[in-house]
Amino acid sequence: MTKRSDLLELTPEALMALSNAGFVKRAQKEVAEGKLPELTERDDGCIDAKFGDGNQVTFPPGKTLRDATCSCPASSMCRHRVTLVFAYQALHATGVPPASDDTQPQEPAPGWSPARFSQQLNEVPQSVISRAKKLIQGSVVVQLSKGSGAQATPSARLPMCDVRFFSRNSLAHARCDCIQETICEHIVMAVWGFEQAELSQPDFEQLTLQIRLPDGEQAQANALFDQPEALLLQSSLDKLLLKLWSDGSSQPDTAIKPLMAEVSRHAQQLQWRWVSESLADIQQGIADQHNRSSRYHPVDFLQRISGLSARLIAARCMDQQAQQQTLPRAPAAEILGLGVKGEIQLEHLKLVSLGARYWADEQQEGVDLIYTDPDSQALMVIERQWPKNSDPQGVATPIGSRRIAGHPVKKLASCQVITNAAKRRANGALDIASGKQYTSVLPLSSRAWELLGEPLRQPDAAALKRHLQQALPDFVRPRQPIEQLHILPVSEVLDWCWDPALQCLQIDILSGEDRDDNLVTVSLNYDSAAPQATEVLARAMLTPATPPRLISGRVKIESGKLFIEPLAVASDTQIFSLCADEAEPFPMERQADLQQRSGMQQALADTETLLAQWLQQGIRHQGARGIDRVETLAEALNGYGLAQLSEWLNELPERIRSNNHTELANRLMTIYQTLRLVKDREINWL
Repeated sequence: MTKRSDLLELTPEALMALSNAGFVKRAQKEVAEGKLPELTERDDGCIDAKFGDGNQVTFPPGKTLRDATCSCPASSMCRHRVTLVFAYQALHATGVPPASDDTQPQEPAPGWSPARFSQQLNEVPQSVISRAKKLIQGSVVVQLSKGSGAQATPSARLPMCDVRFFSRNSLAHARCDCIQETICEHIVMAVWGFEQAELSQPDFEQLTLQIRLPDGEQAQANALFDQPEALLLQSSLDKLLLKLWSDGSSQPDTAIKPLMAEVSRHAQQLQWRWVSESLADIQQGIADQHNRSSRYHPVDFLQRISGLSARLIAARCMDQQAQQQTLPRAPAAEILGLGVKGEIQLEHLKLVSLGARYWADEQQEGVDLIYTDPDSQALMVIERQWPKNSDPQGVATPIGSRRIAGHPVKKLASCQVITNAAKRRANGALDIASGKQYTSVLPLSSRAWELLGEPLRQPDAAALKRHLQQALPDFVRPRQPIEQLHILPVSEVLDWCWDPALQCLQIDILSGEDRDDNLVTVSLNYDSAAPQATEVLARAMLTPATPPRLISGRVKIESGKLFIEPLAVASDTQIFSLCADEAEPFPMERQADLQQRSGMQQALADTETLLAQWLQQGIRHQGARGIDRVETLAEALNGYGLAQLSEWLNELPERIRSNNHTELANRLMTIYQTLRLVKDREINWL
């Protein structure tokens, strides 16, 4: 009789993903107490389990948990099926049923590839194979990872869903987070992706590639940028960018809307999803500026504009490499989001809160609730907005008291969400349907973040720096709901200060053992939309009785130093969501001037501010004094060895005064992207 190796290698984490945490914990408890079912193994590998409550489970080989049959009233998954797996593991690990839960299942060896399931695809229904082939014809890009460690779980990240392989022996234990409960087209595509990767680069650990149809069925793709629609998009985008730089983003939006609509139409016809999303983001930025929203910042808007231009330039370069039969580092289809669908219905989804961001403008207010799926480490954001003073009596409703899916925002900002009614859009935004029967909200344990791993949760600041320096630029990666969000451990709080002019609280911490490589600056500005956030941060970080353990937030490297803009802080007792929680006033007696910078840092910051000002106000509205200022900045940058940046800046006055501004917008955005690279990575352009 052959052992069911597919069941022996299922870890508790895998069983949580295939069922849910509640069933796993209850099954572990029953096995530990010796409440085991009576197991019978048939010659064909089928396992029968008879439980003390009278229920029976039949688990055939080559099937997953949901395919097993149970006589209990549960309509789908149940605890009996999960208990069967733990009981089977305990029986074969010791030979006799254990008295405790110390026995662990057999651990699979690391570094295996799901390409081995190619033959098992012959048993998949032809309708599923046909759907997979149809999707691949839309130029699907997949990010593959074999995982690492003794319990390596290979995974494939597709544009709209994630696939994980929990068994090296049975494809039935692969899980996709789409709504399908059986083997779906996404799992098929993932296997084909691994098969293709093994042929081209057998020793890979992580690889991004564009999936081809098996057996050479796919014809050679045409150059993406040779399409007539792509030429029209580039032409209309050049007009839009030149209009923005010439007249400024503060001009009435009636002058921008027709150009924006034209570019968006071309992007939608090409199915370049990330270009469409970038355009929508730019349009939102213009609206935020006009409405005086707390979300708007001139430098952030400059980054959105230049990021779109850089995305198209990078995609064109990668497309040219592909046409020359050279394997690009990032396929052009991935950079553009070619064929990425608008939204997908998700199956059983568990979310862990990482914090929230409140915002407000003259007319509306809203929140971004930020979560991660602990299984796939994917970030997701629930976005909501409401008109101000919507109360019939004219009394403003606090953002924390607003409701989403029947629950207060304040509660959702620091909780665990388990739902069967979620839809995820292409950009990571999440929609949850109303109805408490579909969604449960549970308190967030102070240890909830410890279930998370790399790259989201990093072991120390030095590791995070390496990750950021090796990562592809934002404009090359698929669109994210929030860029560069990570979790870091807090080893020690070193010092803190408050700048009353900037209204900024800054806390220096140690994240790791080595002081030289693991210094981090936590920096948070006062925001009227979340007036108590700085107070909550001070209490969470500076209270000796409950020292912080972990901190989440957006990170960046500037002049070699790691900064984090915090969203939440975890101590031994709770996780503080800075926007949503409340705290007593904190005495900000340690005051300092945080605007002090080195000469090079100041020159780079002044150049960045000048470019953001030009984009907001328009170049044609700048006087001679404003334009001539670039010569002073160019001289300063040249003195610090930034010769290329200096040369480009010196060319600007002549380009602006000329009648031909065709290349002006591209040069301005190239200057900004280069400047940002210098700030982020300390590269000297000699």
